[in-house]
Amino acid sequence: MDKRLSLLQKILNGDIFRAERVSRHYRLLALIGIYIFLSILMGFVSEWQYVRIGALKKELQDTRNEELTISSELVNSTRQSAVLRALKDNGSKLREANTPVIVVND
Repeated sequence: MDKRLSLLQKILNGDIFRAERVSRHYRLLALIGIYIFLSILMGFVSEWQYVRIGALKKELQDTRNEELTISSELVNSTRQSAVLRALKDNGSKLREANTPVIVVND
């Protein structure tokens, strides 16, 4: 019990860093500290990238849905009946042709 208290006391006082066996390994301890710091940093970076990928996927899905909506509206607005209705609503005198289209081949 006394050894535990003395070890805890050395750690809290900082005397453990003055010990010869610890002072020989400062470079190794610094390298381990840098490794731990970089590991934590890379974890945060990868988590940020994961969130960014999710946001980009959502934006892509929204853009695809918008494109489908626009193309559907375009198809509906360019139908012959819709064009004729729009011409009639605007008071145009253009009417649907009664004669079939003649194709001239060269």
